[in-house]
Amino acid sequence: MKKLIVAIVLTIAGVVANAAPHCCYFSNEGNKVTIIFTDEDAVGEYIISDVMLYPIEGGEGYEANSADTNVTDGVAKVTLTFQHLTKFSNPIIKLSINGKEAEFKVAILKGTWR
Repeated sequence: MKKLIVAIVLTIAGVVANAAPHCCYFSNEGNKVTIIFTDEDAVGEYIISDVMLYPIEGGEGYEANSADTNVTDGVAKVTLTFQHLTKFSNPIIKLSINGKEAEFKVAILKGTWR
């Protein structure tokens, strides 16, 4: 019985760990910073707000110039653009998704985008 409970808890933890937004594209070309992230747990509405890029961990934050969201088959693809920046050290995105705070590291690219 204990093994079954542990297996269920680990399964739920694995699903929750994979259901967070993660960066899949980062570019600093064309006089702007472009970041694309996906979220595989986008059920229903997917509203983002309060988007901030912290190019240097613990440093000044920059608001997004634009945000384009597309949800298909429960997967959200969000394209963010920011002003052109030249210095990055462990950049982080902080934002709200459907009113809940979230963050992810930009330098850890995961998955693919199309």
